Amino acid sequence: MNILETDSIQLAFNGQTILNNVYLSCRTGEIVGLVGRNGSGKSSLMKLIFGTLRGDAQSVRINKKYYSHAYRQGARLMYLPQDGFLPGYLRVADVRKLFKWKEDPCDDFEELNDLGNTNISDLSGGQKKLLEVLALLYGQAEFLLLDEPFSFLAPVTVEKLTPHIIYQSGKKGILLTDHMYRTVLDTCHRIYLVQTGVLREIKDTRVLIDMGYLPEE
Repeated sequence: MNILETDSIQLAFNGQTILNNVYLSCRTGEIVGLVGRNGSGKSSLMKLIFGTLRGDAQSVRINKKYYSHAYRQGARLMYLPQDGFLPGYLRVADVRKLFKWKEDPCDDFEELNDLGNTNISDLSGGQKKLLEVLALLYGQAEFLLLDEPFSFLAPVTVEKLTPHIIYQSGKKGILLTDHMYRTVLDTCHRIYLVQTGVLREIKDTRVLIDMGYLPEE
């Protein structure tokens, strides 16, 4: 079992604290969810872990080894940003080769059928997001950071996608955040709440109901 850890994270913009002394861990074999209000720092935390954003202080380690720019370790850690990452000139068929898929998950999604020769730039927003999520899930990285993986996706597609996330978590560590809190809770093994710059693990979903993040059941 491998472990991704980050701690001592400090981030402030224009004198306003965004993240304060944050610690987070994620092991291969589990899905860890981040929940919190818009602007609470969830995306910033993922960028700090990935190494494309530098904080006032931060420590990111995989199996106790420190990485200042984890994105340089492509075989270990990959990141799905909200605004996507696949270049438009690639074809859908190129993704399988680029990410070295051993199996093709696109067969489970009719919205991606018969699109092998289609350029990424010609896909709809939902098709592109789905392809990007699958690209990372079935790629070689040990750890995945998924920021809003369900945005642009139809509810029926989200329902079909979540079993793939759960399946791949058997051998990967996955950190994900999405505004679809119920889906996040149903998919993840552990949950962290980001609030007023502080990260804390949530053991009881009643806390999220009491704080207004979820409706009364």
